[in-house]
Amino acid sequence: MSYKIAIASTNGESVDEHFGQAENFLIYEVTKDTVNFVEDRAVQAASAGTEHSEEGLVRLADNLQDCKAVFVLKIGVKASRYLYQRNIKSFQVNFSLNYIFTSMIKNEQKGRNII
Repeated sequence: MSYKIAIASTNGESVDEHFGQAENFLIYEVTKDTVNFVEDRAVQAASAGTEHSEEGLVRLADNLQDCKAVFVLKIGVKASRYLYQRNIKSFQVNFSLNYIFTSMIKNEQKGRNII
């Protein structure tokens, strides 16, 4: 079984972008043994400042609908709930991509799918 995740990262090394301010997401496919880069997906930011526009949130969620989870530096409650209602889990983290991938593979191999 495999699934996709989206990561808000400007440098490709760490999660360093707020959900609503991200202009791109790094998309990865996760399997039991590997994490593979799929694409750098350009998106239109959902917010202009501190608040998400409803249209921006819908547009961004639609753009990430093939992903099971998003990893972001910060996400508001409203945006997190909206994604959850669309079957997309959100994780607010301050980790390196390597740490995320290593943890996901270890959990997958132990049968503990966190997504």
